[in-house]
Amino acid sequence: LTTMHYSDSLDTPRNKKFRLEYAKAFRMQPDVYAVQGYDTGLLLIKGANAVKGDLNNKPALYAAMNGAEIDSPRGKWKMSAAHNPIQDMYLRKVENKENKVIGIAQKAVADPATGCRMA
Repeated sequence: LTTMHYSDSLDTPRNKKFRLEYAKAFRMQPDVYAVQGYDTGLLLIKGANAVKGDLNNKPALYAAMNGAEIDSPRGKWKMSAAHNPIQDMYLRKVENKENKVIGIAQKAVADPATGCRMA
């Protein structure tokens, strides 16, 4: 048994679509790192759109990214005060060499604010 914020076997339309499109584009199955990279791109797009492409407008860019909700293959998430994802953690069980989700271990896990600030 393991816990993680993603599993290949998440049975959601968002995850199924992501996995299919990724496999078509790269001819391999995505892993947790592919999902995290995809989410990073979604977060950057939300920030860039909010400032109409003016990435020098850092206060507005950071505010937009801090307030963004990301509709991810791993489930919806947003940033904590410490700039880490507030996300579900899934309980997984290995069966036939595959991680199968057997439930949500913790809903909307968030870290405590650490006082960190974005420059």
